[in-house]
Amino acid sequence: MTQKTVLELAVCTVADKPAAEKARQAAMAAVKTYPGFISWRALTALEQGDLIADLVEWSDKESADAAAMKVQADPAFAPYMAAVTGVTVMEHFATEGTI
Repeated sequence: MTQKTVLELAVCTVADKPAAEKARQAAMAAVKTYPGFISWRALTALEQGDLIADLVEWSDKESADAAAMKVQADPAFAPYMAAVTGVTVMEHFATEGTI
C-alpha cells in the first residue's frame, strides 16, 4: 500500500550554481526540523548549466503550505532564495503510487 504524501517540485534557474548549491545545503539542514517534512532530493541539471530542482516530500499539503510561509522568515533560507533568479515550476503533487 502506498502512503499518501505530497511532493513539492521546484525547478529554478540560478546565476551562480556553486553558490546556490552551497546555500541549498544550509536550507536543507534547516527544513529537516519543519513539521511534516519527510525528505528533500536536490537535483542539478546535466545539460542546462543554470538549472536546479528540488523535490521535497511532505506528509500532507498543510505541512507544505506552512513550510512555504515559514521559509520566508527563516534566515537559513535567505541565501538560497537570493541565489534563485527564476522559478520555472513550483507545484505540489499527490503521491498516487510507486514501483
